[in-house]
Amino acid sequence: MKIYKLLIISLLFSSLAYSDIRREFPSYSYVLTEFDVDENFIDNPEFKRFVQVHKREYKKRFIKAVKRGGLIIPTLKEMMYQKDISPLFIYISMVESEFNPVAKSRTGAGGLWQFTENTASKEFHLQINSAIDERYDPIRATDSAIKYLYKMNRNLGAWYLTTMAYNCGNGCVNRAIQKAGTKSLAVLISANNNYIKPETKKYIQKILLMAMIGENYLFKSNDRIGEMMYRINRDSITPVKVRTGENLFHVASLLHMDNYYLKKINAHLKNGYAPQDRGYTINIPTSKVRMFYQQYARNIRPSNSRYTQNSYNPNIRY
Repeated sequence: MKIYKLLIISLLFSSLAYSDIRREFPSYSYVLTEFDVDENFIDNPEFKRFVQVHKREYKKRFIKAVKRGGLIIPTLKEMMYQKDISPLFIYISMVESEFNPVAKSRTGAGGLWQFTENTASKEFHLQINSAIDERYDPIRATDSAIKYLYKMNRNLGAWYLTTMAYNCGNGCVNRAIQKAGTKSLAVLISANNNYIKPETKKYIQKILLMAMIGENYLFKSNDRIGEMMYRINRDSITPVKVRTGENLFHVASLLHMDNYYLKKINAHLKNGYAPQDRGYTINIPTSKVRMFYQQYARNIRPSNSRYTQNSYNPNIRY
C-alpha cells in the first residue's frame, strides 16, 4: 500500500512539473511553429524531460552569449528579416558559437556559424588564405549560413529537419527519415531508436529550448531574460569600403573607438589589415557610419554608390 501511495505521489509531481512547462514557456507555440514542429510536441515526454534537466544551465548560457553578442545580435536578426527567414535561426549561431566571432572548435570549424574550411571555401566561396579567413566575418558568414539553410530546407521541406541537418548533414537526416519511415520529430529524437546520432537528438532540442528561453518575454510579462537581446545593445554592424591595405587601428582612431572592438567584428582580417591587392569592405558599428564618411570616406570617390549604405544591404555581395 505504501509503495502504491509513493507511486501515485511521484506520478502526480511528475505530471505537475510537466504541465508547468506550458506556463513557464508560453513562447513554445511560437517557437515550435517557426521550426515547423507541431505544437503538441511540447507534451512529448522526452522533450519535457530535456527541458526540466537543462533549463537552468541553458538560461545561464543564454545570458553569457547575449552579453557577448552586442553588435552581433541586431545584425544577424536584420539580415534574417531581409532574407525572409525566421529570426529564430539566430539560436543556431548562439548554440554553435555563443556569438563569439572568433570561436574555433577542436575540429577546426570556426566563426559564428562554425564552418569548416572545406565547406566555407567550396560551398560558399569564402576566402581563406594567410591574410583573410571570411568564416570569421559576421556579415559574410551569416549571408552564407542563410543560403545554406535555404538550400537544405529545399531538400528536407521542414525547418526542424534543416536545423538537425545543420548539425549532422543533409544525408544524415535523409537516411534517418528513410530508416524511421517518418519525419516525426518525436520518433527521430526517441531514445528507443538509433535512427540519428545522439548528438543531433540533443542539438535540435537544445535549439528549441534556447529559442523558448529567448522569446519568452514576448508572452510573459515578468520574464526579463529574453529581453536582454533587445536591451543590451541596439547598435549593429555596417560594412564600409576602405583603401587597399588599410589598417584597422587607423580606422579605430578616426572613429574614436577601442581597436579591440573593431578587431572583434573584423576577426577575418588576420593581421588587422585590409587586403593589399584590392579595395575591401570592413565592418564598423552602424552608429559610427556618419563619422566614418566625415573623417575617412569623404576623400574617396567610390565608383559604385552601393558603398554609401547606412545599414546592411542584402543586395550587395560583401
